[in-house]
Formats: sequence, structure tokens, C-alpha cells
Amino acid sequence: MNDISASSIGLLASMAKIREGVKARQVSTHTHESEPIMAYKQFKDVGHWDFKNIKAGGSWEFPLMEGPGYVASIWITVAGRLIEAIHRTKVPAHKYLWINIYYDGAETPAISAPIGHFFGNGTTRYVHFDSKFVGMTSGGYYSYLPMPFEKSCRVVMENRHKTKDIPFFFGAITYMQTLEFGQETGLLYAQYKTSDFRGSKDVKGEMVPNNPHLILEEKAGPGHFVGTTLTIYPDHPIKSRFKGPYFLFPYLEGNLKVYVDDEVREPGPDMIEKPVGSPHGCQSIECTGVEDYFLSGWYYIKGPFAALYHGCPVRSAWSGVVSQYRFHEADPYPWKDRIRMTMTHGEFDDVDCRMESLAFYYKKALVDERK
Repeated sequence: MNDISASSIGLLASMAKIREGVKARQVSTHTHESEPIMAYKQFKDVGHWDFKNIKAGGSWEFPLMEGPGYVASIWITVAGRLIEAIHRTKVPAHKYLWINIYYDGAETPAISAPIGHFFGNGTTRYVHFDSKFVGMTSGGYYSYLPMPFEKSCRVVMENRHKTKDIPFFFGAITYMQTLEFGQETGLLYAQYKTSDFRGSKDVKGEMVPNNPHLILEEKAGPGHFVGTTLTIYPDHPIKSRFKGPYFLFPYLEGNLKVYVDDEVREPGPDMIEKPVGSPHGCQSIECTGVEDYFLSGWYYIKGPFAALYHGCPVRSAWSGVVSQYRFHEADPYPWKDRIRMTMTHGEFDDVDCRMESLAFYYKKALVDERK
């Protein structure tokens, strides 16, 4: 019997494995139905149309995928205006076109996020980069994150702009139908979080600010964290860029902290007593800086780059905007009952900026999340 396991959705060595009982299928924006096409009468006569128009405040849903199975790949491309397809440098729809993914009849999406963050770059700049799991390549967007489901999977594209239509949306999702759903299999979830830090407090003696960006808060398990995208914008061109002794990117001095199970504590007051040089807290993991967690250094000293599991697609010394991603295929962060992940903005939550993140993780679905 073929269930959904690591051998069928993750390991490169599994490419040679013969998958009996597995069927590859696809849902897409393509249709053979007649469409009211003005300039291409032959398309209307034949019944051929490849993209969708998503109205302002509206949505479009891919055809339902029936399981058991798993989403193997997602490809899309989008343009709110024709000029974006011709001169593809800035795509505002990265922010207001959201992807919503529902499993097994659930009414609440397991994944709900702007497409920029979902595909690895939370800014509106379109930059060519590729990683093992997500990327933006020469006009397109792709994801190879495995998304298992037991009964069904729905993918809904939502235009959250109040006035702007998205006239050119193309997409195709390839999924595999399998004979059964493995009991050890987790579902892919994602949490989108934003924080706007203004008027951040400074260190005063032994008291330091305690107001970090929350990347992930999950109170059910078991599960494991597998990656995140993080985009940071300075709040002020001077105050956010120069925070002695740091300059240009002082918010990259932030530390990632991971608390699991009984390590998790409720958030404390705005100021806490923790002198510089004090012992580590109770957290399982604490990285030495933002770009350090993303496996780089010195504020991404060599500029933007893309690697297999980590990268920095956008790093602007002029605007201060930084967008980065990291995936944990070999080194996930597991938990049994609960996990909390935070990122400080500056060494001690003392730098004004805006943080936007999308955390990816697998966990078993709660009973009330399924129909």
C-alpha cells in the first residue's frame, strides 16, 4: 500500500521508487469553456482561456482536489496591470493577493498569506531567486512544499484590494492521489504575523525592553516547524537606521528564540530585568542575530543571494528593506504540546521597524478542524 510518507514526498532518492496506485492530477486556471474574449475571436470559438480575472474584494477558487493525496507543486504568475508583465520589477499584488488553503472540508484555512510571503519574498519587488521549496523565477512563482490531505484540498485566491482588479492570474497545481493517508503524516500549516514597532523603549540600567515580534504560536501538537520567511522595513530613515553602535540595519541585531512545551511562558511586562551578559533563558534555541539565523553574517555583507535552504532575495542599503527565508528539512524544530517563536527587533527590542513573517510547520489536524 502507498501512504504519504517521507519516501514519497521528500527524499531525492525516492524519485526512482515506482509508485503503484499513485495518480498525478492537476487543477488550473485553464478552461475549455467559451469565454467572452474581445480580441481573440478564435479563442472564443474554440473554447480556450488560460487566466482569470479576480475582482477587487473577490476571490477565485481552483477546482477541488480529492484525496487521499498531497499537493506536490504550485505554480502561478500574476499581473495587476499589463506593464507589470512587460517591465516586471514591482508587483503590488504580492501584498494584496492572498492564497488560502483548506484541508478535508475545514472551514478555516490552514494556510492564509499574501503570495509574496508564501513564495519567499514579502516585498512588492519581483526579483529572480530560487530555493528548494519556493522561488520566483523569470516571471513565475513556484512552491514544492508537500501538502498532504486525507479527503480534499481547496485553494482559494483572494484579492483583498478594495478597488483594484487582478486581470491576469494564471495558476496550476499538481497533486498526487494515493491509496491511503498515513497516520504519521502531518498537515502543512502557516501562520502570517505582522508587527509595527514604534516608539520602542531603550535599555535603562538592568531593565531591557520585552516586546518581540511573534513568528509562531501553536498550542496544539505534535508537530514540527520547517521554515519561515521574514521581511523587515525600517520605520524611520534616521532613527531606525542608526542605533549606536549599529548603523544601516540595526534591526538585524534581533535574536530568534524558540520555546517548546514546558519552556513556554506567558509574555511578560514591557520591561524586564535581564542585565547584559546574563545567562541564557529557558528557550531551546537562541540565535545571535537575524541574518545569523538565516545562515549569513555582517548584515548580509555580500548583498542579496539565494541558496537551497536559505536566502536573502531583497537587501537594500538605500531603503533598508530586507527580505529573507530559511527552511529546515534536515533540522526541524519539533514540539509535543506547544511552541512559541519570537524575534527581537534590535539587540533588546529597541529599534523601530515593521516585521512581517510567515511560519511553515507540520502538525496533526485537530478533530474539530475536519469534517
